[in-house]
Amino acid sequence: MNKLYFETADILERALSKERNLRTLVYNSHFKNKKLLLRLCCETLKYRPYLEKVLNATGVRKILNLAGINGNRSLALVLLYEFLLGRSFAKVGDPLKSIILSVEKEIRLQESHLSEVGETPESVKIESVSNIIPRYARINSVLTSPELAIEELENLGWTVGKIKRHASMKRFKKKVREMELQTIYKDPHIDNLLIFRPGTDLHENPLVLDGRLVLQDKASCLSAFLLNPTPSSVVFDVCAAPGMKTSHLSALMENRGKIYAFDRDRNRAAELENTIHRLGVSIAQAIHMDFLKVDVYEKKFAKVKFAIVDPPCSGSGMAKRLDFMESVENVDERRLKSLSNLQSMILKHALKLPNLERLVYSTCSIHEAENEKVVAEAISDPVISGRFELVHAFPEWKHRGLSSTYEFGEKCLRADPQTDLTNGFFVALFQARK
Repeated sequence: MNKLYFETADILERALSKERNLRTLVYNSHFKNKKLLLRLCCETLKYRPYLEKVLNATGVRKILNLAGINGNRSLALVLLYEFLLGRSFAKVGDPLKSIILSVEKEIRLQESHLSEVGETPESVKIESVSNIIPRYARINSVLTSPELAIEELENLGWTVGKIKRHASMKRFKKKVREMELQTIYKDPHIDNLLIFRPGTDLHENPLVLDGRLVLQDKASCLSAFLLNPTPSSVVFDVCAAPGMKTSHLSALMENRGKIYAFDRDRNRAAELENTIHRLGVSIAQAIHMDFLKVDVYEKKFAKVKFAIVDPPCSGSGMAKRLDFMESVENVDERRLKSLSNLQSMILKHALKLPNLERLVYSTCSIHEAENEKVVAEAISDPVISGRFELVHAFPEWKHRGLSSTYEFGEKCLRADPQTDLTNGFFVALFQARK
């Protein structure tokens, strides 16, 4: 059993030194029970602030000098986690178990002292950012009306509260933080978007099961919302799978017009096809094709006036990747550069559409290399800058791009869990010059 604790300590040391991603280290380990190893690593990291406070007590800290620990602080933290909060301290073998028990009195004294000053494991733990993001669900107006969706939710026992339209973020956060279990709010920014308390499970909700409600993060709704294509128009949705943005586009277009939805991966293209069918979208054509090989000058694309470019990205903005474990992740610069190059090529290719009027570039990434840098490369092209300008996207949204580094930064939009209660996201809006 002690092998688990030494392996956990080794992985934490390497992760905290930014050698590699924690999850990658776990799954590259020779330890057989990867699930147990990952859980112990994550739990120790989550409660690390509290465990450090315990270890810093003079009477407890002396264990670092004992044979068996030999100055290995990460090992001491793992053992303290198991002793104070874990499930398996009884299975810890000697000499590690004896080392912790030798300072049990000092540990309990420090535990009592911390409690007296209001510091408990729960009060100082590193919170998962996913716990602060509400559950968002978009009313699918292709299959129902907002009025009917709200009425059915009320019949199911939900109560609709009120948040003032374009409420301040401070007010918005307060209202979300104080939400009761069966309360719903209408989002103050995105039409037809509902807000449920963080952690609400809606997967068995009948409106979700039949596609009248779409589980979609608020930030992900920004792309179609800001593109705002008119009914009966023709739209490109580049790298469209799994199809949530395609569905949102269709709703905004009142399911009238045409959407060409591309994805180069066969499985994702099949998922896209299933999504648009399930959500009642009749105007979208799912196309299994690498967008870079699409002839944008083809006659049938002459009427395309709107486009969303949401290319493959690192996904670093997804809440589950922004959790405490990712705070120790070392960014893979080579992968970022590769992604950035691909994103630039896709964006530039879409901007070649001859009659394009409006394009949204978006990613679920927090990295500058995939966001502002890609936009900067596009507008440095004289042909593109001659045809398009960046529009100040959604001025009501206060969280903007990197204006200290890029002159156009203020025109772009960013979102993140702590500031906006969404996944990490980036949006830039291109518009044809008149």
